[in-house]
Amino acid sequence: MMKRTIATRVGRAWARPACGEAPGGRKHLHYALFLSRKSSHPLELDLPALDRRWQREWERRRVEKGWNELPALFGKNEANSAESKEKMYILPMFPYPSGDLHIGHLRVYTISDVIARFRRMQGYDVMHPIGWDAFGLPAENAAIERGIDPASWTKRNIRKMKSQLQAMNGHWDWDREFATCDPSFYKHTQHLFLLLHKAGLAYQAESLVNYDPVDKTVLANEQVDANGFSWRSGAKVEQRMLKQWFLDISEFRQELLEGLGGLAKNRAWPERVLAMQKNWIGKSTGARIKFPVVAYDQQTHSDIEVFTTRPDTIFGVQYVALASNHPIVQSLAKTDVDLQAFLDTIPALPADSKVGYLLPHVRALNPLAYEDTTPDATKASLPIYVAPYVLGDYGDGAVMGVPGHDTRDHAFWKHNRYDDPVRFVISQSPDEATTTLTSQPFVHHGHLTKHSGPYAGQTTAEATDKIIALLESKGLGSKAETWRLRDWLISRQRYWGTPIPIIHCGNCGAVPVPADQLPVELPPIERHWGGGRGGNPLEHAHDWVNTFCPSCKGAAKRDTDTMDTFVDSSWYFMRFPDAENEEAPFSAEAANSHLPVDLYIGGVEHAILHLLYARFVSKFVVTTPLWPDGWKSAGEPFKKVLTQGMVHGKTFTDSSTGRFLKPEEVDLTDPSNPLIIASGEKAHVSYEKMSKSKYNGVDPSTCLAKYGADATRAHILFQAPVSEVLEWDEEKISGVTRWLRRLYEFIRHNCEDWAMLYDLEDQLPKHRFITSHFFEKEISATNFVTPLYHRGKVLVEATNQHMTDELKKNYPKVLAEDKKLWRAVQLTIANVTESYGKSHSLNTVVSDLMALTNTIIDQRTFTIKSGESHSWRTDNYITYHSVLELLKMMAPITPAFAEECWSMLHPRPPNALIRLLSTILNRLKPYTIVFPKADKHGESIFDQPFPTTDGTFEMLAPSKQSCAVQVNGRLRLVVQIPALPTNLKGKELEKWIVKEILDTSEGERKLRGGSEKGKPLIDIRKATKVIVVHGGKTVNFVV
Repeated sequence: MMKRTIATRVGRAWARPACGEAPGGRKHLHYALFLSRKSSHPLELDLPALDRRWQREWERRRVEKGWNELPALFGKNEANSAESKEKMYILPMFPYPSGDLHIGHLRVYTISDVIARFRRMQGYDVMHPIGWDAFGLPAENAAIERGIDPASWTKRNIRKMKSQLQAMNGHWDWDREFATCDPSFYKHTQHLFLLLHKAGLAYQAESLVNYDPVDKTVLANEQVDANGFSWRSGAKVEQRMLKQWFLDISEFRQELLEGLGGLAKNRAWPERVLAMQKNWIGKSTGARIKFPVVAYDQQTHSDIEVFTTRPDTIFGVQYVALASNHPIVQSLAKTDVDLQAFLDTIPALPADSKVGYLLPHVRALNPLAYEDTTPDATKASLPIYVAPYVLGDYGDGAVMGVPGHDTRDHAFWKHNRYDDPVRFVISQSPDEATTTLTSQPFVHHGHLTKHSGPYAGQTTAEATDKIIALLESKGLGSKAETWRLRDWLISRQRYWGTPIPIIHCGNCGAVPVPADQLPVELPPIERHWGGGRGGNPLEHAHDWVNTFCPSCKGAAKRDTDTMDTFVDSSWYFMRFPDAENEEAPFSAEAANSHLPVDLYIGGVEHAILHLLYARFVSKFVVTTPLWPDGWKSAGEPFKKVLTQGMVHGKTFTDSSTGRFLKPEEVDLTDPSNPLIIASGEKAHVSYEKMSKSKYNGVDPSTCLAKYGADATRAHILFQAPVSEVLEWDEEKISGVTRWLRRLYEFIRHNCEDWAMLYDLEDQLPKHRFITSHFFEKEISATNFVTPLYHRGKVLVEATNQHMTDELKKNYPKVLAEDKKLWRAVQLTIANVTESYGKSHSLNTVVSDLMALTNTIIDQRTFTIKSGESHSWRTDNYITYHSVLELLKMMAPITPAFAEECWSMLHPRPPNALIRLLSTILNRLKPYTIVFPKADKHGESIFDQPFPTTDGTFEMLAPSKQSCAVQVNGRLRLVVQIPALPTNLKGKELEKWIVKEILDTSEGERKLRGGSEKGKPLIDIRKATKVIVVHGGKTVNFVV
């Protein structure tokens, strides 16, 4: 009592018995000092309050770190620890500042932040920056609607979205932040454009372009959907001939295609993304064939050239189809009123339209028509159609129609020449015995039929080579390849974008703006916003447009087009490593040190446009002095790409009308039975892509404020694998909050006891289990004629037979529970590390951590009652270390919660007076008051290394395991057998397991043969087959 009284009076501290109990229930004889009766941690878990507290603390530490790093700026630091760490660059696709983060943003940035935090704890020097994709049409359209300039609108949105990002407990490199609308950034976008221009890869040309009549700007092919509508405004796109700026991405098409092979290794890029890029690049090999044209109206026309990947089907050509912009079509439209009327209707037709216009007075001839061996059907002249399905920018804008062997050609022929038979020239077998339905085209390779003249019976491959050789000899064809990929159209007739740094001079032509005059800044525009005006206001900014030619000093005009925003995003990731560089986009040193990006995270919707353009620019940059070491990664910008799935919202509809219902129109008293308030009928529930029209959007700010960032983050990760669609259901977040609350209460209940263990931070659990192993052997082998000592304490007095029996009986049981827990910890560390770092299965991380929490609590509550005065409990030391490992594994996902619990377990150390008095007391009686030897108060959990396995998983494997014994698939009994030896396989393993099962009492009685009550018993020794499953946990005997 003396010890506790003194300790209580000193500095309002108090002492309690240390929590490590001897197996017999005795307390250790020393006491530990717990430092404060009044805890600063709340009794009830308030996750939003924790967010606010730790966001303030993180900001304080960030500022403090900045002050501590100031001496390095003046050369006073001897070494920088970060320089010795391996670098890792983790980057999410930067957001467009629309004004509000949506739940999809929250998902991608949670994934990114979790992985970045994990890698930091692993010891990497992680760069995890964020910026703003700030240019683009939406800002300009919003400015027109609201009557404010785009810069003001954009900057206001950035401030708002930045605060939302900070509220989600993310750890970002804010010192690297930039927006693409900053002149300090787009100066370097213009610099890269000029480098491309100097290399001949940026050029201006007349071209038939996609024009958006609503946004009044040009669109790239990739920005027009399959039905011909603008991806931005939704307007039907028009075709116009304009002079535009292009980037010659075609120059790198072979490198872009070949690079996909390297990105496929080890599944670094998703297969779906690689397939989409390969298809968009679209390399096709085949032949270019000339079809002579016969005109009956005294006009002359050049031959029609077509590209085909199936020259073996040339004998099956039954018509020729031309694109609307083909030269022959454009020529005939000048005098053919009906043709021009048809051309005017094409923009309104769907992409898969089967209608066609038969050109009068003109026919085509098969290039093999004059060969003697050619069948008569092939020698007939061919009708020529104008067909909407023929693309003007693919091949030569012409298609040889083979209805028998192409799906689109077959549909077109049936629509326009229904009564004319389809000619099949390819068969599955050489004797044509195996045929397909004549109502469907045969699109596979095979053998040429009798309709192919001298090539009948030959395979597709054989005939292809011979047909191309014949065409080459006649000057009517040749081997060829074609690409779907077209040069990148970057001109936009709008204000809010990077100005193209070109000056047009009447004498000198297009002249690049000198580098020392960059950036060419956007001029302030007045009286344009708010009037509903469309178009490009730069054309009317006369003071800005009119300038002098850098070459001849004569009067000239600036280019009034701005760049497609994909130009900004094609290189922004290269800027982050050197964001403050004023002279260049980035230094060679920064590029070599940080590029390529180690992990790039974003939506699969950017699989073609953004990623393809980024790869193109990256491969170009490698050819410049900007990135000398880029060749080592083949100029690829991203080592690994992780695409997250979309987030779908809970959507209510009226089944009778199909109308989408607002949340306030639905009675959710019973969430499993939502009712339409107006009718009382049950509402139909589905999960669909979030949109305002479906009333199924979710405001992340509301979730963060209601449940806290950590619970929201864990819920997002837990609900679905990263790459799959997440069906957002707010009701299910309660499961995550229950988990966190249960763990918080468990830690708070035990933290005082854990703080009083003086050796907690010194001895690793592995060493403790080794000690326990020898102790377990000692108690089983002794009769305790002399006292038994354990860790310097008298555990059992000599000749205390009752305690001896209790010890031998119960100690192995509590030790088994300790081993079970620590094995669970080791398994979780291995699984979680794999999921965080390689598979990115973050949903399984959460489930693994939940399971470990349950195991920890079960271990701590395990008790064996032994009379009225004794109880046998598990080792609190193992519980404590398990909790420490659990919190460190949770930290990347629930940073504020983990910080709070970590601080609870590492309270403030005593002051100097208490330490002096405790020294005096300890001299009178050793170990009266004990302090933790390592002071970790004030340390962040993120300063701790991420857990690693300690090699005890196999060592702590249980000596016995349950084995379910089946005979012919039916369960007969469950016995306890030793754990399977790892060195046994095949017949040896079968013999071993039969022996062990028969060594048990039940196995001996029921499975050794003989009879019982007149009925024969099974003898597993005579089994014809033994199937061992799950490491011996199940064994099936086939008899």
